[in-house]
Amino acid sequence: MGSKLSKKTKKFRKTILNFFKARSFRLYKIIISIFSILKFLNKKYKKKSYLKYSNNLSEINKYEFKKTSQNNEDGIIKFIFDKIGLKKINFIEIGFDFYQNNSLNFLNKVNKGLFIDGSEEKAIQLRSITTLFYPFNNINVVKKFIDKDNLNLIIDEFFDKDEDIDFFSLDVDGNDYYIFENLRVRPKIICLEYNFWFGPNVKCSIPYIKNFIWDKSFYYGASLNSLCELAKRKDYYLVALESNCVNAFFVRSDFKDKFEIIDNIKNFITPNYYSSDQIKNTKKSLLNKKLNYFR
Repeated sequence: MGSKLSKKTKKFRKTILNFFKARSFRLYKIIISIFSILKFLNKKYKKKSYLKYSNNLSEINKYEFKKTSQNNEDGIIKFIFDKIGLKKINFIEIGFDFYQNNSLNFLNKVNKGLFIDGSEEKAIQLRSITTLFYPFNNINVVKKFIDKDNLNLIIDEFFDKDEDIDFFSLDVDGNDYYIFENLRVRPKIICLEYNFWFGPNVKCSIPYIKNFIWDKSFYYGASLNSLCELAKRKDYYLVALESNCVNAFFVRSDFKDKFEIIDNIKNFITPNYYSSDQIKNTKKSLLNKKLNYFR
């Protein structure tokens, strides 16, 4: 009942917004900006959540918490930043939601930031928040559908070649492997979304489809093992898997001595809210679909 009601509410909301958008784009922007700011404030001033969602956790998972991130990324990011000693941060986040993403919690410490997403609505919403609450920070919100070919061109528009990127977050629900593969800049810290349904051992990704749109099924993204292998080739080391089993955190080789490096197979985790049969059957079905396998 609750799920059906939620879908009806979202559909009604979308209908109303499309009505205003068709008649006055300016009014549409004002309406979604107001509601975005209210939702952001509600999120920002909620208490931190320290819930863990899986077992077999590493030492770093003790520092997990959720504030304005989707899962428990906030705590892990803070821990890594503190370990490295970051004060003023340059970041790039590709794929975001306006009221919860990996960078919202540290925007007051930003030197220069770049948010990129293909959704016009989310871009307007986040831009209203950053303009109002962080007017003196150099934060850019770009509405653009990222693919492996335009990635570096867009980054080069906002960052000079000699500027060091401290934090890079990638969550596009699809072509993550290929975008990461083509990434030219070398951030200190990288956060990558992975698809835990592939399991710990297989090295695979969905095939590259330039305009891939996730349909909310289990068919998306890349396996953790494939991303870790690619990260190694780029000279990055795995330091954390947040307990909701969505994001993996890597540090550049010149910072690896500050952290406990974890093994992605030995430390592989699955969420407690799925049964072992669910995970087994979904993996079996997923591996029968069209995939690219890597050595």
